[in-house]
Amino acid sequence: MIFIKLLLPFFIGLGIFFIVGWLTGGKEYGGVERADDERVRFIKRKTITHSWTFMLGFLILSTAYDFLNLSKGSLKNIPFLYEHPSLAYLLILLTSYFVFYFIYSRRFASKEE
Repeated sequence: MIFIKLLLPFFIGLGIFFIVGWLTGGKEYGGVERADDERVRFIKRKTITHSWTFMLGFLILSTAYDFLNLSKGSLKNIPFLYEHPSLAYLLILLTSYFVFYFIYSRRFASKEE
């Protein structure tokens, strides 16, 4: 059991290293060498920045609601997410990443003809 506690953070950290490299496309961060032009890298940077900003705003709003006792416990309707709130935050973060990626890739689409 102690090996799991020691090796699990290592493998999760290694996985996160390669996921970040894949999302950003940077070879220096473990990503594969792709022919990403400056526009694609700009879209990825804006997407990551705005998805984390959205998550920060969500956490601030959630904390304010908890502090003022205004929350009704909306996660109680979904037992699995209520027991594991970090999974709910991870799902919100990933969903916001892909939504922002779609928005910015459409907004900054190359109009080559």
